[in-house]
Amino acid sequence: STTPSLSSGLSPSSTPVDPMLAQQLEAVVLNYFRGVDQKNFTLIQSCFGERCIIRDVCALSATHHNNDDDSTAAASGGTSPQAIPSKTVKSSKMVQRCREFCEAHPDVQVLFHVPPTCLRTTLQNNTETDEPPPQYWVFAHWYELGTWSGTSCGISPPSSPGVPMQVEGQTRFRCCPDTLTIQELVVTRTFTDWEKAFLLREQSTEQST
Repeated sequence: STTPSLSSGLSPSSTPVDPMLAQQLEAVVLNYFRGVDQKNFTLIQSCFGERCIIRDVCALSATHHNNDDDSTAAASGGTSPQAIPSKTVKSSKMVQRCREFCEAHPDVQVLFHVPPTCLRTTLQNNTETDEPPPQYWVFAHWYELGTWSGTSCGISPPSSPGVPMQVEGQTRFRCCPDTLTIQELVVTRTFTDWEKAFLLREQSTEQST
């Protein structure tokens, strides 16, 4: 029988992932979440190369971007890579969004239902005619606790001492085995009230220009 594909145009290949490499890739993704939890933006930056693709399944805007526009993925980071909106952003801008998210939610804690887990076989894109390089994906099911108690990007919480937040998501991270960096995130998630306000403001700005 055919193994169901895990994403559009992708199916498991016969290439097993070396257990030591799998642990290294999991550690990269864990460091990303640890950077958010510890507000360590240098650590977050170290998890990425110069640019990163972000595909947000639950984005409030369905606009497709293929440029260095600001990332609205905030601090969290995955589903059908071929069929959903994407942004290619500089990693420095993603780190900036993480910082802004943490300014709004200074007590945010990142926890896991399923910690970063590397698929034990690589994936390949079956839609290409030439033999593509294998893809290495790490999955995480995370949730965040805390409060919207800070002002960020000019958006303040509507009450004091703050608005409780409880959001969660499932993210797949495509990682490079050579550089041990995250190349792509595919995100399915919920949003905090601050993120909703920020994203709606950005969407309104786009529509008025």
